[in-house]
Amino acid sequence: MKAAPGLVRMFSMWVHESGHAVAAWLCGYSAWPGPWFTPVASDRSMVLTGVLLVLLVVGAYRAWQCERWFWVTAATVVLLVTLRCTLLLNAVKARQLITFGGDGGCLVLGTALMLTVYARPDHPLRRERLRWALLIFGALAFMDAYVIWSGSFDRLPFGESEQGLSDPSVLVEQFGWGVLLLVNRYTALARACFFVLSGWYVAGIMESVIALRAIQVDDQPGRTFHIIRTEARASD
Repeated sequence: MKAAPGLVRMFSMWVHESGHAVAAWLCGYSAWPGPWFTPVASDRSMVLTGVLLVLLVVGAYRAWQCERWFWVTAATVVLLVTLRCTLLLNAVKARQLITFGGDGGCLVLGTALMLTVYARPDHPLRRERLRWALLIFGALAFMDAYVIWSGSFDRLPFGESEQGLSDPSVLVEQFGWGVLLLVNRYTALARACFFVLSGWYVAGIMESVIALRAIQVDDQPGRTFHIIRTEARASD
């Protein structure tokens, strides 16, 4: 593919393969992301699904105890998605989702990696400055997929390699997806991710403005004198 330099592709490849693996886990299939290829089990594993559900429930409970409402919401959403993908998707639809999850993972997981830049001040990602590396890593993966699916049709990665048919070729040739449908689904997912990123950015700006105003109010001249004078009147 000519949509991105080789170095960018080396980074985005791991996010791409992780997207396949995450989609497989959500559907109840064991998988492990590897370089350029992610092996997926042929049958669902109820043990894997059970372990994943237990971890999500425990994680949501611990987040609730710590009053981390974002993580409570995130764990609950992933729990519901896991139940839906495992119980309501048949094997054929699950395989389609797993295949779609490659470049879909570049968009969704890339967005999640970029959002780590908003980690709370006491978080290790912020203290160790790892959030900047994850921001770059996620942005490269996101743009690698976005450039392909928002560009011209001659850039679409149809074809075959030593690992077999490419993901778009599998979806079109084996599962009967139309090319326009495939493009529309990836671009719609990209727009949804852009919406999330924009919303988080606006929320971050508002939070910074509120914090700045609070600092300015605390530093107002005469505020300390006014407080002391008020307390003196109260004591009289």
